[in-house]
Parts: sequence; structure tokens; C-alpha cells
Amino acid sequence: MSASSPAGRWSSATLASLLGVQVFQVVLAWSVLTVAGPLATAVVLALGTLPRIAMMSGLTAGLAGRFAAHRLLAVGELGRAALALAAAGALAVSGLDFTGLLLASLLFGLVEAITEPAAGSVPALIADAAGRQRMEALRTTLFRVTVVVGGPLAGLGALLGLSTALIVGGLVFLVSAALFLSLRPRPSDADGTAPAAGHGPAAGMPGPPGADAPKAGEALALPGVRAALICTVLIELGCPGAFGVGTLLLADDRGWGAVGFGVLVGAVGLGTVLAALAPGFARRLRGSGSGSGLILACVLTAAAMAGLAFSPNLPLAAVLTVVMALAAAAASAATLGVLFSGPRPEALGMVMGVVMAAGALAAPLSYVLVGLVARLANPRAAVAACAVALLAAALVALSDRTLRTATAPEPPTGPQAGPPGDPAADASVDGAPVAGAPHAGPPADADAPADATGEPSADGQPGHLSAKGA
Repeated sequence: MSASSPAGRWSSATLASLLGVQVFQVVLAWSVLTVAGPLATAVVLALGTLPRIAMMSGLTAGLAGRFAAHRLLAVGELGRAALALAAAGALAVSGLDFTGLLLASLLFGLVEAITEPAAGSVPALIADAAGRQRMEALRTTLFRVTVVVGGPLAGLGALLGLSTALIVGGLVFLVSAALFLSLRPRPSDADGTAPAAGHGPAAGMPGPPGADAPKAGEALALPGVRAALICTVLIELGCPGAFGVGTLLLADDRGWGAVGFGVLVGAVGLGTVLAALAPGFARRLRGSGSGSGLILACVLTAAAMAGLAFSPNLPLAAVLTVVMALAAAAASAATLGVLFSGPRPEALGMVMGVVMAAGALAAPLSYVLVGLVARLANPRAAVAACAVALLAAALVALSDRTLRTATAPEPPTGPQAGPPGDPAADASVDGAPVAGAPHAGPPADADAPADATGEPSADGQPGHLSAKGA
């Protein structure tokens, strides 16, 4: 793949965009903390995630079908560049106040919500089927690289000054926009003969409820579902705040600075990458049962959080952050496995819709709660409170017999179906950028649905678990 080819220009644009996002998010978070303190930082970061709810609900997906995907991405990159350069200018001249930082966070999140649905459509516009598969694999690799190295690089850039780092990020976005604009759709796609990517329900995801689908109350009354939903909420209350705000506040409290915060952001990314690249770890959890695997993963996450809260130095904190992110991803995968095991097929769409809504709303609340505890007490107590939420999730799973005894089938044999997963899914500890870390586990592959461990199933269908007990 040459750098001048359409796929080469696309990969360069994608890499530049991902690095620019990491720089902007690290600098924004550190700037808010410097200007307004812990609670205000949590509020700004929480409100910045709200546009993602519109994206998850499909409100912004229509733009990806109305406009050419590569042009929509280019406009989004130009918008991000304008935000970064405007913030850099304000910091250099008079400094940004709380209102300016809040507006920047909201606008940046809005750009992401509008452009992200189009990101998966670009490979289909410029490449054939074989080329698309290679490009998706490359996109996954690029994302995994940037979530690990992007945070530390952003922290090092901040040593030159926050405004300088934002200028660099803005220039990177401009390069990305120019590369996206240089792409030209293949003729077969330009005349509308090829199906557009990114439309319709994702493979393996539940579609709209049918006429015979149970109502939300009936679906939640199914064995194990209510307890699994409570576990999901508790995990989402604990993990995003610890990842996105707790690491920031700890880095400031311990004097590790923006560089230390960037290192911890990279450690979160490394943990999620290891979760995606270590199917053997997930199999071991599954081998001990999804219910017991969920309990073990929650306890391990809580232990790592508690250790992070009282870590005496940055290297140990980074190691504990990796363990925390890895275990949190395993906990989320185990919870999804239990949810797939219990409801009958017509109830699955309703259950997953309720779970997604609960997770999306719990994540911003987690940011605010961590900031509030940090203001009333200290950052160590805030991260320790997140660990308590994970222990509470383990206790809920332990107290519900259906959830506790849910078991997984034998691992499927034969070749796995589908190309590598969407990097946006691998990006987060629950599907969102690692610097913000609003979620707690890798979702299923867009083309090869996942089982409870996040691995594609051999027959291309979602993995189901069998629940023993009540």
C-alpha cells in the first residue's frame, strides 16, 4: 500500500485524526483542571460525552447517508482544527475560562457524533471487497497504536506549553482534512450501484422489536436480566470516572503533571488493546463460567483501582491502570454474555436497548460523581469509591443465582468469520475514545458478531450462553 494510493492517503488521514483527538482531549482535560478544579473538570468531560448519546441513538447517522462520507469527515476535521487553533489562541492571549472550555468540549463531542458514523463508510467508497478488509484491519491497527502512544505523546507535547500542543493538534487535523478531501470514490460506488457501508442494523445486533416482542418491564423480569443490568450500571458508574477523571486528578495530586496523565491515558489504551488481543484470557474467564468470570473480573478491577488510588509512583500506577482496563473489559464482556444467554430472541432487542441506554447515561454521571468526591475529600477517595462500585457489581452477581451460575458453551471450532473489528469499538474501555474512556468493554465486531468474550463466532451469529439455575 503506497502512501500516494487512495488507501494510503486514507490511512494517513485516519492516523493524523486519531493522534489529533488524543492531543486535544489530554490538553483539554488538563486545561480545565488547571482553570476550574476537579468538579468543574468532571462536569466539562461529562457534558462532552453527551453528543455520543445522539450518535448511539442514530440521530446523527442520517448525515452519513446524506453527504459523501469522505467529505463529511473532511468537514469534521476542519471543525476540529478550528476548535484546536481557537483554543490555542485563547490560551496564548488571555487563557480560557470555564465557559470557553465547556463550549470547546461540547463542540468537539458534537463533531465526533456527526462524523463517526461516516468513518466506516469510507473504505467502501474507495476500495473493492478485498481492499476494504485490508483497510479495516489497518484501521484497527492504527487505532490500537494511537490509544497506546497518543496519550504519552500528548503529555510530552504539553511540556512545550498547552497552547503549543493545541497548535500542533490543529495542524494535524488540517493535514487529515486535506487527505480526506483528496479521496475519490470508485466509479462503481459513485453511480450508486454499490451498497453504501454503515447503513442498517449492524450484523449480530438486535433489530427493532417486533410486534410480539415483550415490553421493557417483561424483558427485565426475565431470569438474570435485572441483575445483569444492575451490574452494567455499577460497572459504568465505576470505570469511566476512574479512567477519564480519576487518572487526571491523581496525576495532578501526585505531581506527575500532564506527562503523567498522558502515560496513564496510554496505559488505559494498552489495557484495552491487550483485552482485544488476548482471547486466551477471555477464554479462561469463560471456562470458569460467565457468571463467575464476571465476579472475578469485577473483583480484579476493584483491586487494581484501589491499588492505583494509593500508588506511590507513576510506573506502578501505569501497571495497575493496564490491569484495571484489561479486567474492566473482561467484566463488560462477561456481562454481555450473560445478557445474551437469558432472554429469548424476541426479547433480546429490548434488553440490549435498555442496557445501552443505562450505560450511556451512567457514564457521564460517573464523571460527575468522581469529581464531586474528589472535591469533598481527595482524588484517592474518588478512585477508591469507583472500586467500591465494582465490588458492589460483584456482590450483585454473586447474590443472583441465574447470573452467578451462567455458563458458556465450548469455544467454537473452525475458521472465524469476518474481518477484524471496528477500531472505534476496540477504542474504549466501552466503545469510546480512550482519553475519555466512557465505556467499559469492547463491543462485538461489526462484521463478525462476538460471543461473550468479544470473539467472533464461527457461524457468524451472536454467541449465546446457557443459564443454569432459576
